[in-house]
Amino acid sequence: MTMIALIGPWQLALPLFCLALALFRLVNRQVAALLGSYGLVEWTQSDNDTIKRHTWLHALAMTVFVMVSPQAKLFDIATGLLFFCFIFRLSMTDRLTGWLPQDFTWTLLLAGLCTAAANNALSAHGVLALSLLMFFAAIRRLGSDYSKREVLGLGDVWLIAGLGAWLSLPLILFTVLSGFSGFFLWHYRSKDCACGGPLGPWLGYSALLSMTVSVSAPLLTW
Repeated sequence: MTMIALIGPWQLALPLFCLALALFRLVNRQVAALLGSYGLVEWTQSDNDTIKRHTWLHALAMTVFVMVSPQAKLFDIATGLLFFCFIFRLSMTDRLTGWLPQDFTWTLLLAGLCTAAANNALSAHGVLALSLLMFFAAIRRLGSDYSKREVLGLGDVWLIAGLGAWLSLPLILFTVLSGFSGFFLWHYRSKDCACGGPLGPWLGYSALLSMTVSVSAPLLTW
């Protein structure tokens, strides 16, 4: 009974899910507009299926986020919902094109730093984001020099730094480890493993789970 009490009214799950679907469809128009400016809007049927799948998956994740955060502060819930929108458009863009535009990654980073400042944690999150940026930029450079090809996209480096601006050290470590693990497992099983693949969606899924954990502490520590 205690665990159930810490979850929002289950009757609201379906309306919340429908609202989340509508929200992500609006965000998807923004993604299409950006890609359209670069001439990248000719989707195949497989791309359309990917868009639908990602939209429903993120809507479900957002619904769970809201349902497990009834005791969180309104500011944390509001910024968490904004975080979901950032991750959705980054994951969608990377999944469709293999590209993480700076318009999206830098906005994620700036919004994370502003949120940290509002929570009186700008110094900690700023240092964490900068450390992640420098560390993975070094990995990108050394890995590329060693293998003679790109092993980590610059957009992925900025994405990880942006996630560091939002998440605490334990959560960003979990996000990076689980994101890379999911990517490597998928990459190993993929028939086109030699062609690489998008890392952004895997980091995004892990980040959504981390953000949900950050607002559902009362439930998880019960």
